[in-house]
Amino acid sequence: MLKFGTFLTIAVAITTAVPTNILELDLTPEEAQKYLNSPPFTEPKLAGRTAVLPLIKFNDPRFRSAEAGPTLGHYWKNGHEIENPDDYVEEVYDASQFHGQDGLGAYAYGYETPESSKVENKVRSGDVTGSYTYRAGNTNDLIKVRYWADSQGFHQEDNIPKVVLKPVEEAEDVRQARLAHEKAWQEAAAAARVQPDPQYVYKQLRGEYNPQVEYQPAASEQQGAFLAAPGQAAQAREAKAYYGSQGQYQGGQVYPTPYPERIEEPEPTGPPRGFFYAFNYPTSILVAKKDLQGGAVNPGYPVDQDTVSVQAKHY
Repeated sequence: MLKFGTFLTIAVAITTAVPTNILELDLTPEEAQKYLNSPPFTEPKLAGRTAVLPLIKFNDPRFRSAEAGPTLGHYWKNGHEIENPDDYVEEVYDASQFHGQDGLGAYAYGYETPESSKVENKVRSGDVTGSYTYRAGNTNDLIKVRYWADSQGFHQEDNIPKVVLKPVEEAEDVRQARLAHEKAWQEAAAAARVQPDPQYVYKQLRGEYNPQVEYQPAASEQQGAFLAAPGQAAQAREAKAYYGSQGQYQGGQVYPTPYPERIEEPEPTGPPRGFFYAFNYPTSILVAKKDLQGGAVNPGYPVDQDTVSVQAKHY
C-alpha cells in the first residue's frame, strides 16, 4: 500500500507539473474571463532545464538514434558552425507561453524561456499589472521587476543595480582651453557691441575692413528683377500625374486610371468575443562543457537543481 501511495503521489505531481495545451477561440467575455483569472502561471520564472544532450554530427553513426536531437546534426553558435561538437552540449528547456483576451479590453499574457520570463494582466478598467525577470548579461544576476499602471501613473519596483552619477572632473588642459575660449568669446562680444558687422574683427585683422565701401544691392533688389507669379511658374514646370478616385490627372485632363479603386472593408460588428491559448514547447541552448551549469562535466552530465531529467550519455 505504501508503494502504491508513493506511485500515486509521483503520478499526480507529474500530471500537475505539465500543463495541458489550450486553444479556445470565439469565447464570450465571461468564458474568456475564466481563463484570464486562472492562467498557467502568475509569477515569472525562468524555464526549467529538462535534459542535457551531446552534440552529434550528421556523419556520426549515432546520428540516426534518438539521442541525435532535432538539429539534424549541424550546430551553430554566434553565426558559425561548431566544428568541435565534443566540447559542447545542448541544454534543453521546457518553455511555455499563454495569451488571452475577453473582447472588452481585458487581457493576460506571459511566457517562460531559459533567459527571461514575463507576465502581464490588464483589467477592463484599464489598470495594468505585470512583472518580468531576466539574467543580466555581464554578471548573470537574476533581475526582477514588478510594475503597475493606474490612475496615478506608472510605478515600478526592481532590484536593478543603481548607478551613482558623479560630476565630470575637468582635466587641467581642458580647463585652460575652456578659459581661453570664454575669453575670446567675451572679447568678440565686446567688439560686436561697438561694431555690429560680424566680419569686423576678421576684416580688421586682414586689413580689409573699409567703412566707405558703397552698398551693393542684392540681385532680387536690382531694377527690373521680378519673381514669376505662381500660375506662370506652374506653366513652366513639367506636368505631373496624380492618381485619385476618379482616375489619372495630368495636364488639366482626367484619364481612366489603370489602378483599381481602394475598397474599404466594413468594420466588424456583433457581440465582443475573446480567446485564450497556452502551450509548452522545448527550446535549447548550446553551451561549452566548461560553462555547463552545475559544475564540471562528469559522466552523465550532472546539472543544477532546476533539471528535471538528464537523457544524455557520456562517451
